[in-house]
Amino acid sequence: MSSTESQSLKFRVAIIGGGMGGLVLALSLKKYAPDVRYDIYESAPELTEVGAGIGMSPVSGSTVWFRKGDEQQVVDICEFPDLRTFHRSILQKLLAKHLDAGDQIHFAKRLSSYSETEPTEPITLAFKDGTTATCDLVVGSDGVRSAVRRTMFNEFADEAAKQGDDEEAAQFREKVEPIFSGQIAYRGLAPASALTPELSAFMRTPQILVGKYGQMTMYPVSGGDFINVAAIKRIPGAGPVYEGPWVENTTGEAAIPDPFCWAMHAVRELPTYIKGRAALVGDAAHAQLPHQGAGVGQAFEDGWVLAIVLSHPAVTLANLPAALKVYDDVRRPYSQSVVRGSANNGTNYHLCRAGWEDVSAEDSRAGRYPRELIGVLEEELRKQTRWMYTSSVLDERPGLLERLGALTA
Repeated sequence: MSSTESQSLKFRVAIIGGGMGGLVLALSLKKYAPDVRYDIYESAPELTEVGAGIGMSPVSGSTVWFRKGDEQQVVDICEFPDLRTFHRSILQKLLAKHLDAGDQIHFAKRLSSYSETEPTEPITLAFKDGTTATCDLVVGSDGVRSAVRRTMFNEFADEAAKQGDDEEAAQFREKVEPIFSGQIAYRGLAPASALTPELSAFMRTPQILVGKYGQMTMYPVSGGDFINVAAIKRIPGAGPVYEGPWVENTTGEAAIPDPFCWAMHAVRELPTYIKGRAALVGDAAHAQLPHQGAGVGQAFEDGWVLAIVLSHPAVTLANLPAALKVYDDVRRPYSQSVVRGSANNGTNYHLCRAGWEDVSAEDSRAGRYPRELIGVLEEELRKQTRWMYTSSVLDERPGLLERLGALTA
């Protein structure tokens, strides 16, 4: 970068993590904030995504069925319209292609920590390979085990400890590590060509089969060439720490050639997504269970809102912490409500609430339960997904711009 280009920049943003949230933030900055330089630091040697498929709603697409699937014959519960499905890696590659900034994506760069000393002095990034870099704003888009979140909340804890508040320090430190949800997912892609005609026809319908302490989600991706399959098992009474690898390859007698096992973790509810000139987006801020299919969407919204904040002409390096407070005020309450909704939906799927908690796994499989509980489950499912059809992040823009316009240097 030439000295002339450097002088024309408002500030430099380091995006830690090249996943979905980081890429959408970068694309949004490219569109709305051409005077903001961004660099993406990705720990992997190339862009990769754990996971097989993504569903988006509401857009024109297929109907998704909810069915009780732990009985000998499935029981229809309800259907929801307009689900569009596609392969996760295809979307990621498409996003990366539109960046047109290969020199701004730095691979094999795993962050150890960052250091912010003075309000307007550069932030120093320290990577595990021994190298360093600088920026004016660091954004943690580095997932559920976020190094940015670790540094941020350890600093909060150290500051509280210096003030003699050991209880608050302990509360901050417990936000650093994610917690095990007590649920394990078995995921993979089944080639449609490997299925029997009857099974292929059944699995081509996007559907979620719910049951006592488990569920199965399936829908076609890649034009129907593959079926995305996720089977989730709930472990009643599981503790917050999972012993063993969080993600590992597994085997089984199935049509899925390379299934993997995923011990699902979440981030504890955070009191803030920001500190000084550091911010968290996506799973680093609010990693959640996939029971509303909303994790990626919430990361997208984080990136878009943060880019709108950084692009505003009233936002400068001097008032950047105040501008980030606007981002936090807008995104944290909403995203955390989605996290809670996803957890609630999981207890619905696994028949652990709304009257179903009194039905044993054996009775559920045998169909020995009051029929009206199917209607109760339908209402719970509709209530938990209503927000997807009635709200939009675009509605936040007028209030966002008004607050940013009131900032002073």
